Amino acid sequence: MNRRTVLQSAGVFATVGLAGCVGGIREHFEGEIRSPIPIEIYNESDQTQYIQLEARERGTGRGTYDQSYSVTPGERVSAPSLEGIEQSLQAVLVDQDEGDDRVEVGAVTPETVLVSITIYEDDLDLQISSSADDGNASTEGNESVESDGNETDSNESS
Repeated sequence: MNRRTVLQSAGVFATVGLAGCVGGIREHFEGEIRSPIPIEIYNESDQTQYIQLEARERGTGRGTYDQSYSVTPGERVSAPSLEGIEQSLQAVLVDQDEGDDRVEVGAVTPETVLVSITIYEDDLDLQISSSADDGNASTEGNESVESDGNETDSNESS
């Protein structure tokens, strides 16, 4: 055998060997890369507000996020990011004086790029922006529910 044949055979064996490795690596990393979803909270009221954020994975109900924040007037909080998976996000504006909490619920998807929450005196606004919105804040297609904390009375008083 000459040197050319030996090198050619070695190249073929190396290529075949690496092809098997690449297949194994591809199987190991099946799925997609999910980007974290940033959360921004703004307080436009004249007093400190308390907000509770809770997210649950759709289908399994696994809790993926559970945080509480105290936001002073005029403050903007950048909260830890959500996972980029299908999940339901619930934001609760805690009313410590009267006990009537305000609730907003929205759907977060892997296409979501930003969750923005604006707190007002007696209300909150949950905006979930996706890459399909071209950067415009929107909650279209999300299941949003507002509540004063008492589900049976909130429908009657509206």
